[in-house]
Amino acid sequence: MNGQQKELEKLNLTGFLVGHYGSKKILQASSYLNRKYLPEEINLRYLNFGSYKTSNLHGYDFQSFGYFGSSKKYWSANLCKVLKNIDDEFVLLALDDFFLSKNLNKDNFMYLYNQLKNNDEFVSAELTLSPMDKIFGSNENNSLLYVYPDTYGFSINTQWRIWRREYLISILEQTTDAWNFEVKGSKILNKSSFKSISCYKPVLDYPEISAITQRNKNKVSVFANQYIDIEALIEQGFIKLNELILGQWKTGIPSYSEYSKNQYEVLNIIDDLDEKKYYKLLLDRCLEA
Repeated sequence: MNGQQKELEKLNLTGFLVGHYGSKKILQASSYLNRKYLPEEINLRYLNFGSYKTSNLHGYDFQSFGYFGSSKKYWSANLCKVLKNIDDEFVLLALDDFFLSKNLNKDNFMYLYNQLKNNDEFVSAELTLSPMDKIFGSNENNSLLYVYPDTYGFSINTQWRIWRREYLISILEQTTDAWNFEVKGSKILNKSSFKSISCYKPVLDYPEISAITQRNKNKVSVFANQYIDIEALIEQGFIKLNELILGQWKTGIPSYSEYSKNQYEVLNIIDDLDEKKYYKLLLDRCLEA
C-alpha cells in the first residue's frame, strides 16, 4: 500500500451525492463511473427520495430523504438534516449527475485536504478544472494552491468538493434550493474571512456539466466522457443510446450518435471564444489517454 492510499484510508472520508426523483434514472451509470475512477477508500452515499435498490449502486450506499419534501426549496434543509447526524470533520459533496472521466489524482487530492486541515480560514476545496480565472490567469509563483477571490460569484457551488462539515451546515441553514445555495452561499462566504480553494493541477477530471437537466428532458449528456465508458454503459443497459447528447447547450442539442467519434466538433456550436477555449481544455483533460 503506497503513502497516498494509507492517508486516504486514515481519512475515512464519506462523499454525499445529492439527487432528486428524476436523477434516479442515471444512478447506475453514475455509480459505475464513480466506482471505476474513485479509490475504494472513499465511501459514497447517494441521497435521494423514496427507495432505491442498493444492489444497483456498485457497492455504494443509498439514504432516503423520505417520501415527502421533494420540493426544490427544501434542498438545503434536507441535506442539512443528514449532515447534522454525523460527526465527521470533513465530507465530500456533489450532485449525483456528474459523470466522471478520469481517476482521482490522490497526490493533489491529499494536498487540498491537508490545506483544509491545516488552515482554519479554508472551508472548502473544489476538485474541478474551473474557474476560468484559475485556468487562464497568471500563476506567477507556480503555486499548487488557488484561493478563490472574494469577487467570484460561485466560490460556493455543487461541484465535487471537500467541505468542512460545520461550515457547510452553516451555509445550508441560510439557504433554500441548490441554486440559492450557490448564489447566496457565495455572497455569504465572500463577505466573510473564510475562503474556498482549489488546485492548479488536476484533481478530478469530469465534464462539470450535469448529465440531466430540465432544459433537455429525457436526454442524458455524456459530453467529455470516455468513449469506452459510454459504450460500456450502453451495453450494460445503464443508459440508452437514443437518449444521449453531448452537452446541455442553449445553442443546440448535438446527439452522441452523430459526434461519438469526435466530440471536439461539438465545440463549433459555441459562439463565445473564452467558453470555447475552456471546453476544449476540458475535453483535452477528460479524454486524453
